[in-house]
Amino acid sequence: MSDPSRFWWQLARMGILSLRQHKLRSALTVLGMVFGVASVVSILAIGEGASHELQEQLKRLGPDRILLKSVRPPGGGADGRLDYGLKEVDLQRIESRIPGLVAVAPSYELVKEVHVGSRLESVPLVCTTPSFLDIHRLEIARGRFLASPDLESRSNVAVLGAAVARRLFGATDPVGHEIKLGAGRFRVVGLLKPRLDATAALHDPDGSLFLPLTTGKMRLENVIRIEEGGGRRFEVVELHQIGLRTARLESVDQQAAMLRRLISREHPLPDVEVVVPYELLRQARRTKQVFSWVLGTIGGISLLVGGIGIMNIMLATVTERTREIGIRRALGARRRHVLLQFLVETTVLSAVGGALGLGLGLAIPSIVQSVTRMKTVVTPESLALALGISILVGIGFGLYPARRAARMDPVEALRYE
Repeated sequence: MSDPSRFWWQLARMGILSLRQHKLRSALTVLGMVFGVASVVSILAIGEGASHELQEQLKRLGPDRILLKSVRPPGGGADGRLDYGLKEVDLQRIESRIPGLVAVAPSYELVKEVHVGSRLESVPLVCTTPSFLDIHRLEIARGRFLASPDLESRSNVAVLGAAVARRLFGATDPVGHEIKLGAGRFRVVGLLKPRLDATAALHDPDGSLFLPLTTGKMRLENVIRIEEGGGRRFEVVELHQIGLRTARLESVDQQAAMLRRLISREHPLPDVEVVVPYELLRQARRTKQVFSWVLGTIGGISLLVGGIGIMNIMLATVTERTREIGIRRALGARRRHVLLQFLVETTVLSAVGGALGLGLGLAIPSIVQSVTRMKTVVTPESLALALGISILVGIGFGLYPARRAARMDPVEALRYE
C-alpha cells in the first residue's frame, strides 16, 4: 500500500465488488440520487427558461427606453365625462425640461373600422411620429414608415402591421393601395415586419395601422364613447403614450426620476404610468436569483431524501459486514482503511446516481419544451451544482456509517454472528 494510486484503486475495486453483490439494493439506493439530481436540473432549467423569456422581452423593448402611458384613474368624471392621461402640454414640458433625450414619439390610439373593397375590419389605429419606429424597435418589410413631411402636410398615408395587412389584403402586397377610413381614403406607404411580442404599444404593433399624428388629430375624434348599464359615458385622452429614448443608458435612472417628479406635479390623479424597462430588467434579474435559490432548495430536498436513503442502506451494510470488518482489522487493516472503504462505496453510489440523474435532468426539460412550448435553459452551472451536491450529500450521509464501522472493536466484531 505504499503506492497511493494502487491503494485507492484497491479501495474503489472493493467498494464496487461489494455493491455488485447487492445489485437490487444498490440500484434502489441510486434511484434516490437519480431523481434528486434530475429534479434539481429540470427545476432550474424551467426557472431559467421563464426568466430568460422575460429578460429577452425587456431587452427587445430597449433598456435605454422610457414609456409614459395614460391610465384610467379610479372613479368617474363629472357629467359622464372623464378627461385624463397625457396632454400635449406634457409633451412640450418633457421635451424642454428632460435633458439627454435623442428621440420622442407621442402616440394617440383608438379602434376604427377600415374598408378595403368589400372587406370591413375593426383595426387599432396608432397615430404617431417617425420616431416611433426607432423607439419601439419596429422594422419595415416593404415601403417606408411615416416621415416628417407626412406630419407637416397632414398627409393621408398609412403603414400596416403584418397581421392587419393579411386581414385586409390577403396575399396581395398592400403598399401603394388605398384603404377607406371614415370619410377619407389613405394610401398605404409601408408594411411592418411581423413582431411576436406586443410590448411596443398599447395595441399589438403587428395588428395595428399607423397614421401621422397630425392627420389623426385633424380627422379623428379623441372622445371614446362607452356604453354600459343602459347609459353612456365619455373618455377624453389627448395622448395615450409617449415613448422616449435616452442618449446614455447610465442616465436612465436620473431621467426616470425627473419624469416621475414632473408627472406627479402636473397630474394629481394617478392617470399616467412611467414604465422603465431598465428598472424592470434589473428587477427581473434579482427575481431570477431568488427564484433560482428557491427552486434549487426544493430540488435539494430531493437530494437530501436520497442521502438519507444512502445512510440507511450503509448502516444496514455495516451491520451485515460486521464479521468482515473484524477479520480485516485482525489482519492489520487500520481504522482509516475501513473508514475510506465505506466512504468509497457511498461516493460510488452518489456519483453513479448523479451521473444518471444528469441524463434524466437533461431529458425532462426537452420533453417539457416540446410538449408545452415553454422555453427551458439548462446551464453548465446547474449541471455542475447538481452533480457536486449529490456527491457531497452522499459523502456527508455516508460518513456516519463509515465512522461506525471504523470504530468497531475487532474482538467483538469477530464474535458477531
